Amino acid sequence: MKTMQRISLIMLFLLATAVSHGQSLKLIFAGDLMGHGPQHKAALQADGSYDYRPCFRFVEDYIKSADLAIVNLEVTLAGPPYTGYPQFSSPRELAVAAKEAGFDIMTTANNHCMDRGKAGLERTLRVLDTLGIPHLGTYRDSEQHDSEHPLMVERNGVRLAFLCYTYGTNGIEVQHPNVVNFIDTAEMARDLRVAQEKGADFVITLIHWGIEYATKANSEQEETARWLLEHGCDAVIGGHPHVVQNFTLDARPGNDRFPEVVVYSMGNLVSNQRDVNCDGGIMIELDLQKTFFSTEVTACHYMPYWVNRGTVDDLYQYYIVPSTDAVEHPESYQIEGEMLNALRRFSENTRVRLNACALPNGANIMEHRFYHDRQPERQDGSTWTR
Repeated sequence: MKTMQRISLIMLFLLATAVSHGQSLKLIFAGDLMGHGPQHKAALQADGSYDYRPCFRFVEDYIKSADLAIVNLEVTLAGPPYTGYPQFSSPRELAVAAKEAGFDIMTTANNHCMDRGKAGLERTLRVLDTLGIPHLGTYRDSEQHDSEHPLMVERNGVRLAFLCYTYGTNGIEVQHPNVVNFIDTAEMARDLRVAQEKGADFVITLIHWGIEYATKANSEQEETARWLLEHGCDAVIGGHPHVVQNFTLDARPGNDRFPEVVVYSMGNLVSNQRDVNCDGGIMIELDLQKTFFSTEVTACHYMPYWVNRGTVDDLYQYYIVPSTDAVEHPESYQIEGEMLNALRRFSENTRVRLNACALPNGANIMEHRFYHDRQPERQDGSTWTR
């Protein structure tokens, strides 16, 4: 009897240790990495090469703080001629700069992935492979798709499954044998089953959907998110509308699991779009904890940023700047005049829109106020209970 009690005590101790010292993981997600014509012109060097590294100058410390950072590559890397909208092809240096800034994974399933046809899709994948950047969403053929999707990644003892889909390809037909992941419940159900069979601790769907420039998700997005969560997905992170849309911690009120994170659109990471709400976006920070029992979201924050199209230290470029810090210290980013007004407008509009997403008890995805060259702060005060 004493032996059984001793074994029980040891098991309880080990269980308590597993719960209190589980593996933790910090993920960062960013929106649409775009390449309009004026961006290429700004990055063009005297020797004919391209340098996009200054774009990430003010936020790379934040991106690199993640154990894993993911961004949507919304261009092809199809080679010259380099063009912007409506059929994008960017120099490989754009992906190089994003990787050097800290992005580990790139999604490629979006409405522009077929802009240069079969050759463009396949060259994009070759370039990413050459650069050593894992990617998901488009594939050379079904064999590659079946072996690489879902994308399984292990960090800090946490086994993650990433799924990726798009609503369409701007009417450009996908040519055999290429594969583009479309939003299709039959295919998504299969992929979610595969993720579980491969031992995923946490499943994240990265999805390209919604209506461009709409600041609120539509019913189709909401229904698709609920379907994904009901069929084994743990978090849904979206893009495409080119503006920041609403988000939620409670996508299925009344369910047993909380929080359930759904971010409908993070907006643009960097682009030449300058209309109201299009000139910035948010990054989403997801903190996970794996214990003996499960892997849960322990914290979720957003970091707002704005794209400064201007000159800093005599260099003209498209700079991604942490918007809260830039509003408080515009001189640090050499922002003034009408550009400063646009920055303030974006910052205020975004904060008001996202504060309105709070649950009745005040729980919300809270702002992470990142300060370049200063200590970061988090706007806390929410509760994780309904």
